Amino acid sequence: MAKLQLNPNETMVGSGQMSLYLKQGLSRKPFQGNIFVTNQRVCFKISMMPGDPDMNLTLEEIKGFSVKKVLFMTQVTIYSKTGEPYPLTGFPAKKLQGWLRQVGVQEL
Repeated sequence: MAKLQLNPNETMVGSGQMSLYLKQGLSRKPFQGNIFVTNQRVCFKISMMPGDPDMNLTLEEIKGFSVKKVLFMTQVTIYSKTGEPYPLTGFPAKKLQGWLRQVGVQEL
């Protein structure tokens, strides 16, 4: 699993492999990677892509999250305060909800 460079006084709450659905033209396509939830931010890093995280939101930049079933999968969507949705699916979807609540992100 990829590693996240932590900031001073930042601690990892949880992480796992998930898919982030990014807008590609008129539709959204899944990109495999890793979600990281810390006491300061939520990040997603696409696998096989070096560099900065593809989603890097401080807790203050997050409006909340929603949960829905898509076919047989649970989808957790994180919303930034600017209205940008970040839909995620994968095995740790239920754990992700707990990690977000643990750091104070509200379910919408």
